[in-house]
Amino acid sequence: MKRKVYIISTLIIVVLVGFVGGAVDILLTDSVIKVANDLGYPLYFFTALGVLKIIGGAMLLLPKKLDRIREFAYVGFALDFLFASYSHYSSKNSIEEIIIPLIFLAILIVSYTLKNQTTLFKNNEL
Repeated sequence: MKRKVYIISTLIIVVLVGFVGGAVDILLTDSVIKVANDLGYPLYFFTALGVLKIIGGAMLLLPKKLDRIREFAYVGFALDFLFASYSHYSSKNSIEEIIIPLIFLAILIVSYTLKNQTTLFKNNEL
């Protein structure tokens, strides 16, 4: 059961936030431009953030023996979620925009907590 929760929580972060969120940031979609304007950030910030999200998502898929590298991805995503929530709070955005990054932070914490108890891939899969 722990393995399934770990896999689901990790893949949510990797796929939704890392790869999809990163690609959306890099492509500077209309929604990203609107958020950038609302928060007062320059557009190049989101391009750089998108690249880092994709790299972080890939880092979370690394095998357990490269755990020190994966730690950087967990820290990076945690900071991203905390700062996103604080940015929305500081800009007096809706409560949903403030809470959504915190929900992803909770999912990330579940993934991090379970990462030492299980692995994403079974030993013979790598």
